[in-house]
Amino acid sequence: MAYEWQARHGLSSAQYQAEFNSLVSQGYRLIDINGYSVGGVDRYAAIWEKSPGYEWQARHGLSSADHQTLFTTLTSQGYRPICVSGYEVAGTDRYASLWYKVSGPEWRARHGMTPAQYQAEFDTLTSQGFRPIDVCGYTVAGQPRFAAIWDKSQVTNWAARHGMNAAEYQSEFANWSSQGFLLWRISGYEVAGQNFYAAIWIKGPHLTWWSRHGLSDAEYQTEFNSMLARGFRLVKVNGYPLRGEARYAAIWHKPYLSDDDQSFIRQTVTTFMNNHRVPGASLALTQFGRLVFAQGYGLANQAANEPVTTSTLFRIASVSKPITSVAVFKLIEAGLLNLGDRVFGPNAILGTIYGTQPYGANINQITVQHLLEHTSGWAQSQDPMFSHFNLNQHELITWMLDNSPLTFVPGQTFDYLNFGYCVLGRVIEQVSGTSYADYVRQHVLAPCGISDMHIAGDTLAERRPNEAVYYTQSGWNPYAIRVSRMDAHGGWIASATDLARFLVHVDRFPTKPDILSSGSLATMYTPTTASRADGSPVNYAKGWNIHPSGNYWHDGDLPGTASIAVRTNDGFCWAVLVNSRNDAQLQNMRSDLDNLMWTIVGRIRDWPSFDLF
Repeated sequence: MAYEWQARHGLSSAQYQAEFNSLVSQGYRLIDINGYSVGGVDRYAAIWEKSPGYEWQARHGLSSADHQTLFTTLTSQGYRPICVSGYEVAGTDRYASLWYKVSGPEWRARHGMTPAQYQAEFDTLTSQGFRPIDVCGYTVAGQPRFAAIWDKSQVTNWAARHGMNAAEYQSEFANWSSQGFLLWRISGYEVAGQNFYAAIWIKGPHLTWWSRHGLSDAEYQTEFNSMLARGFRLVKVNGYPLRGEARYAAIWHKPYLSDDDQSFIRQTVTTFMNNHRVPGASLALTQFGRLVFAQGYGLANQAANEPVTTSTLFRIASVSKPITSVAVFKLIEAGLLNLGDRVFGPNAILGTIYGTQPYGANINQITVQHLLEHTSGWAQSQDPMFSHFNLNQHELITWMLDNSPLTFVPGQTFDYLNFGYCVLGRVIEQVSGTSYADYVRQHVLAPCGISDMHIAGDTLAERRPNEAVYYTQSGWNPYAIRVSRMDAHGGWIASATDLARFLVHVDRFPTKPDILSSGSLATMYTPTTASRADGSPVNYAKGWNIHPSGNYWHDGDLPGTASIAVRTNDGFCWAVLVNSRNDAQLQNMRSDLDNLMWTIVGRIRDWPSFDLF
């Protein structure tokens, strides 16, 4: 849940107290306090949050003796320190601290320690099972001192360092960050005109985070404004001196999309929908295997005023082809099929089940690979999938074999052909001994954790529960095109979230296990060597469009629907589904549908670390 929060820095003691009183009276509670000294004068930085929480106490400006008295008093009342900040005022040490009244693991706290004392205490306590949870470096009369808190919380992967100069800290930061650790605490202090740092890193929480150090007052304010605009919230701020001026180190987290992020996405989607007269749309986006955004927009059913949700089902049209390709490769991995296997003719997969013998020239040379790569030899102009609606699949394949001779030699020329994937559906059935849909459900969808994808019905009466209604913008009736006959090339219905779930299991990223081997994926994503009829190169592999940068995708549309599924080389996967097609400006719509999510991920640089799957 997003709580309101406030942060201040550079406050005098009186200003801090006034701000403290004002915000607490408005229902805020303190979640971080940092005292620091600039030119011998104390300054304060703090963070407040309007949220429920434990009983708490906070103090600032205490002498060492007063801090020790407070320690004794509050611990006897059941409080434990959350953070302690040491700093120098007029040559003596002062302390600010925050305490929560909460039970928890055993803890220890120390203050006023020299570097040697801190190291000795660190070694002793860590050997007893404690780990540092807060550390503050500061100076008194030019000598470094440390305050720290340890507890026995169950975090096994952590690291802590102190006495680091700026270069050493940056090196440690890069080292631990590269291993998946996040910065938990950062404290700067000055010794002989040079800044040093103490820090704690932990591994475990999945967080989108950011940290900066060595910032001047102006730089810190600029960074604060920038991070706020990017949807981050400040979780830790540390002020410290450098040659009479303040410096700041801070840690930000991004637990959710900002209002500006949400507004930008909404406006981008709404503009697309308005431009192409689309009633409803659904988006799902993953980053390194985590579902970081999923949202429905508009209406799935205008007559019933039914909104699109993240689970609304849409016809996905030719985005079915990648699914069929994966099914083919599952059979190859099972040893039941090879890319070079012939499809038609004696001793071929489908033998002479379809059509009249003898087959036309070169038909018995068509292989599984040719069908996957749209190089079977039939031209796109011969594609029968949007005609002959009176014929079933068997009859349609027979008609094609008997009436449409090949235009090209198999394997030599790319020409996009839906019919080739219709034939692949029958290949899958012949080899697996089960229906195409059942094989895909069992061997492709189930391993991805998908249970709500189906072959579409043809009519409005066959609309499934939670399926969108499709709206025409031309004479094409979405409910008179035999979508069920298109099963393997364009017949599936799915939610955007489930399509994203499919993508992350064939994306070649290590974050979620792929359902095909790395070798199979490499082959599936290898572009065809064939060229177009005009000699131009082709960026199509086996069921996927391919970009040399390492982006894979497929789009599709039918009367009343359009879809796209994308995997990018920098860790994103996404699916966008809509329930109308702008037939009058179809190429523009296809381009805009492709650009939609690119626009969004190009603007929003930081995505939350949660996983909505």
